Amino acid sequence: MKRILISILVLITIIGCKQKPSLNKELSKHVTFIKNNDNSAKDYVLGLFENHDLVILCERYHSENTQYELIMDIVSDPGFIEDVGNIFFETGMRNLNPELNDFVHLENLSAKEVEENLISLQRRSDYFPLWDMYNFYYQNKGIYAINQSLPQCKKLNLYAVDVSVNLDSLNVGYLEKFWNGDIDHRDRLMAEYIIDKFEQIKDSDEQRKKALVIMNYRHAYNRNFETSDGEMIYNTGAFLFKKYPNTAANVLINSVIMQDGKWDAAFKAANVEDSGFDFKGSPFGEDHFDMWTFTEHDDRYQDIFTGFAYYKRPQDFKLITGVDGLMDSSFIQTYKYRVKLWDQVRDRNTPLDDDAIYEEYGRKNVRQLENIDSISSLIEGWIRKQE
Repeated sequence: MKRILISILVLITIIGCKQKPSLNKELSKHVTFIKNNDNSAKDYVLGLFENHDLVILCERYHSENTQYELIMDIVSDPGFIEDVGNIFFETGMRNLNPELNDFVHLENLSAKEVEENLISLQRRSDYFPLWDMYNFYYQNKGIYAINQSLPQCKKLNLYAVDVSVNLDSLNVGYLEKFWNGDIDHRDRLMAEYIIDKFEQIKDSDEQRKKALVIMNYRHAYNRNFETSDGEMIYNTGAFLFKKYPNTAANVLINSVIMQDGKWDAAFKAANVEDSGFDFKGSPFGEDHFDMWTFTEHDDRYQDIFTGFAYYKRPQDFKLITGVDGLMDSSFIQTYKYRVKLWDQVRDRNTPLDDDAIYEEYGRKNVRQLENIDSISSLIEGWIRKQE
């Protein structure tokens, strides 16, 4: 009898070791929901335009470029071209308009002419000394390419919305006034610009009366938040929802370590890397809104965002900075001059080594997320059964 019992225990142990580890119970409902959702991130965003005039996308880091592959996929869709056609983008000062839109509407430029335009726009896209993120270049080049096969009446329209400075009139006094003025009201000013331009579109002969708005982080929130000292942080999305309460929607693109890795773990367990859905009616929407950690609150994700777009795992994110040809012997002097002015305004002392500047800005630099091994371990920890 003793030998039989020992044999049974050994058999149970062997079977237990061969069984796949069970999911953390907190993941189960999330995994089940993902498996039952058949919408891709692209299809979900496009579907929102059926009942909304403005759809706001909340970016990851500006430097993360796979999300712009998704965005280019969305805006190149025939349905988007036919019914939406207008894109507002946080990156880029508004004084690039209408030059930016005129460029993406041009036809039959040589490859050299396209590149010259892209580099010129990039060099003048930011009120700080230089916008070093690849996203602006990538987006403009992609939209120009899409428009080449479209008639003028169907070409995509692109509007930069950030606050601006006159780069030809820079001096310390001018920048100090800007730093203590427009910057403090940046979100309101961006929203006002979008609203003003969007109302012009709706009142024009343009057949397409809808728009995609691309904003980063809190600028896409549908409400404002207070800091710990009671200061109100105003968000562009909140202004847009106030103006268009029934026709605006906002979508969060998955970022890094959401819910301490739980969400990435759920998508990995479901074997899904491309998905989109409303937060309301999903277990994701019920989770605490942990993107705002500066003050205590009881908000859930469904209280702040209409929906969620999951596109690519963090392990596949590509951070891209710099642009090939962005820096040359002439422009480096312009860049240094801008840096010195801003250093006086902001009481800084930025190193200005030529080799370092060329390395950082003058070529395309691609890298993974930092600490990707730690991120992967955190995700795996959610998947394995916890004792």
